[in-house]
Amino acid sequence: MVLPWRSSGGGVAKRRNQLTSGDISVVETKIPAQIRSSSRMERIRSPRVQLTPRDAVEISRRLENASARKEYAECFELVSKIKNLGGGGGDTNKKYLVQNGCVLSLSSCFETFSEGRDIHVRLLEEILYILSSWLPLSRSEGFSKMGSTASLDCLVRFLNSTDAKTRQNAAFCIREVIAVDKRYVNALTDTEGACEGLVKIIRDSVSTSSTKASLMVIYRAVSCNDKIATRFVRLGLVELITEMMVNNNAEKSVCERSLVVLNATCDNEQGKEDVLRNALIVPLLVKKILRVSDLATQCSVSILWKLWKNNNGQGDDRLLVEALQVGAFEKLLVLLQVGCEEKTKEKASELLRNLNRCRNEIEKTNCVESSMHLKNVKKSF
Repeated sequence: MVLPWRSSGGGVAKRRNQLTSGDISVVETKIPAQIRSSSRMERIRSPRVQLTPRDAVEISRRLENASARKEYAECFELVSKIKNLGGGGGDTNKKYLVQNGCVLSLSSCFETFSEGRDIHVRLLEEILYILSSWLPLSRSEGFSKMGSTASLDCLVRFLNSTDAKTRQNAAFCIREVIAVDKRYVNALTDTEGACEGLVKIIRDSVSTSSTKASLMVIYRAVSCNDKIATRFVRLGLVELITEMMVNNNAEKSVCERSLVVLNATCDNEQGKEDVLRNALIVPLLVKKILRVSDLATQCSVSILWKLWKNNNGQGDDRLLVEALQVGAFEKLLVLLQVGCEEKTKEKASELLRNLNRCRNEIEKTNCVESSMHLKNVKKSF
């Protein structure tokens, strides 16, 4: 088969002559009206650059050497390259970078330049962005360097910065750092502004993700040390969390984490007193039973049980009276009927027995008061 434009030897030359002479009628292409009328231009994606493990090792080595020499410009160039490769090359590039020492190189670079304060902010923010987008990294080699004193100081500064995205990334990385080792919890809370920054992220409602990250950091800190729990209580943590759950109708995951933090806070004496002083807490806890999730139910029952129990092991009937008024008896009864975890079942059963006792005493008191009112009423015959 002979194609039309190859039918004669002089066709190509004739076509070239027509193009160079300005006669473009022979190359005009018919374009459908619907395409002609659209002024939009479709962008063609450039092919992604695929890394090999050897490339990843080389990039990591170069960044580590540049960090050791404190070559800011070279480090910034390599970090930008890693950012583009990790984001534009898909999961394969990210996997090769993580598996071949890039986390260690980035963490070392962050530690090296973190003492530079405002001079190296752009580089540090880029590294923070990359690491937070690669999470979880708690088991990755080298990420523990983010828990060094210099790195934690820098993370806390970013936690208290004015940029919302930077604050969020700092919260993500801090959450990951303290998951590596418990000793980083004490190092973090000893850093000036750390506790205040975590509470401020929740108060400012930076984002749902950063709120959840801050709550998890606070939970680990409160569970680790009684003095740390007292610090958070003095910063108004209980009131802040309670108002957040009441006013904002917090989503399920935020509500769960908030109740987990409150449950841990009740193990601290000052925290327990602060929770008891809050007028919204009992109605809120009763409302969350069987309404959010199994975890939220377990925490709500546990908090009620802890608030009811005094230091001497005796119960506080004033709390039971308040719980009765907001429907705790019915909620706990249904909970035992539908089933729950064994520890929660034991606490719910003990609360239910004492709620029933308290309810009977109230009914007897009401009957006595009614008969006393009727004592002087004259009988009609």
